[in-house]
Amino acid sequence: MSHIAVRRGRIAAAIVIAMITSLFLPFAANAAGTYSLLVLPDQGESAIYNFINSATSSIDVTMYELRDTTVTTDLVNRHKAGVTVRVILDGQHTSVNGAAYSALQAGGVAVTYSSTAFVYTHQKTITVDSKESYISTGNLDTTYYSTSRDFGVFDTDANDVAAVEAVFNADFAKTSITPSDGDDLVWSPTDSQSHLLALIQGAQHTLDVEQEEFGDATLVNAMVADAQRGVAVRAVLENQNGSYNTQISQLTSAGGQVKTYTSSTGYYIHAKTIIADYGASTAKVFQGSENFSDNSLNHNRELGLIISDTGVANGLESAFNADFGSSGGTGTVSVANPGSQTGTVGTPASLQISATDTAGGTLSYSASGLPAGLSIASSSGLISGTPTTAGTYTVTATATDSTGPSGTTSFTWTITGSSGGCAAAQLLGNPGFETGAAAPWTTTSVINNSSTEPPHSGTWDAWLDGHGTTHTDTLAQTATLPTGCTSYQLSFWLHTDTTETTTTTAYDTLALQVLNSSGTVLATPHTYSNLDHNTGYAQHTFDLSAYAGQSITVKFTGSEDYEKQTSFVLDDTALNVS
Repeated sequence: MSHIAVRRGRIAAAIVIAMITSLFLPFAANAAGTYSLLVLPDQGESAIYNFINSATSSIDVTMYELRDTTVTTDLVNRHKAGVTVRVILDGQHTSVNGAAYSALQAGGVAVTYSSTAFVYTHQKTITVDSKESYISTGNLDTTYYSTSRDFGVFDTDANDVAAVEAVFNADFAKTSITPSDGDDLVWSPTDSQSHLLALIQGAQHTLDVEQEEFGDATLVNAMVADAQRGVAVRAVLENQNGSYNTQISQLTSAGGQVKTYTSSTGYYIHAKTIIADYGASTAKVFQGSENFSDNSLNHNRELGLIISDTGVANGLESAFNADFGSSGGTGTVSVANPGSQTGTVGTPASLQISATDTAGGTLSYSASGLPAGLSIASSSGLISGTPTTAGTYTVTATATDSTGPSGTTSFTWTITGSSGGCAAAQLLGNPGFETGAAAPWTTTSVINNSSTEPPHSGTWDAWLDGHGTTHTDTLAQTATLPTGCTSYQLSFWLHTDTTETTTTTAYDTLALQVLNSSGTVLATPHTYSNLDHNTGYAQHTFDLSAYAGQSITVKFTGSEDYEKQTSFVLDDTALNVS
């Protein structure tokens, strides 16, 4: 999970896919069998409302986002009818959850914001009468109902429900607990990564994954390994701003097939599912709140389940096929990596992107991160133009078959100043993180647009650390410094806040380092710490003229000790030469 995912609704796309999936999906019911599946947006939220209103003794709700007045009204009415109602809402999202919190509190419902022991409480669960739990990928937020792909499972397994209730009791009281997995459960931050890894690695024939976030290297690498050993791997992913182009390229290069959704105003893949060996006697499926991200797997409160139920598997697979596209599974697209490129300001450049296509349709090309002055021809894949700005750029080229499959590859393109002298330039890509993605920075999932740590300007920043446990975050970017300039200035704005109370000891640190192309540290210009905490942002500037003519990496490393958080928030970086 990036810190905050942005999604809106393109209703037409949702209706088309809903029409397709409705032909195959079973009717949602929470009475027959141990497990039953709800497919959203196709089947709507009525089953959830009915489930809440069926309660006779208790309702326990843990929800990342609650912005549905039908739900809040039903919960208040159940409380007034004598049902014990308790609700946990994520405390990092008071702007979303505040209205529901106030309405529930005013109605007499026991409601609390989540424990700060977790980065986010991203779990989405309702338990009724301590007998049945609804475990979902989706929030209770009407803003996204019509266009968000989500799922939920009604689970009556007694051991599962007992484990869910035990964790709810601890989380409501804000006391620590090591969750029980019951018979089927997958919890974060305790064991979700290991369970999902085992599920992926255990696939023998097919693996279908539908995910909002796709950044966890352990799980992505396991999917790549599956594809390399002959498992038919397919993925449906949300990939706004090309956030996961690198991971997608790794998977498609290994033979996996990927369908992406990318419009911020479009049908949104909010689901988190894994379907292993569908149709085989060994088939297993996962669905729950866990994204493929470090926060989701290792730092949030999350819940999912892994089961072998045929009805659930059928529904998940039918929806996956609809989202993937009926013609999307018959071929692959692979884009050849052209290797690192170089060029000079003012000198025309030309590069042909080549792709291999077995899907049988017509290829179209696109590219992100191109040096200023260059563009790609969508029909031929030829990149051409005259560079205007010096810098090191991370380019991602994508080839898409008209039937659905696509492939990507990424490479660097270094543009130096013209030989006639120093060309004034700002060399860092995505300097204010306003793409909402990391590239061309390399980082440990720190790009943020949460109001908890607002940016210096714009909408996004880079939030390192802030966990209050032993933790390390990094943020780095490589640039080539031209020769012949008189000024080489690295600058950035930094905000530091901390719960450390010491005035003498640097428990938590942020080191600024300069590395050469081999990764050797050339210098550590400064190390900040919890002692540098401030109420706003302060700008810091460093002279890098000693590295003129070199390819260097500017790297920030934030390190926290075992308690009391310190957040280092960076924004509006620049590496100006003139």
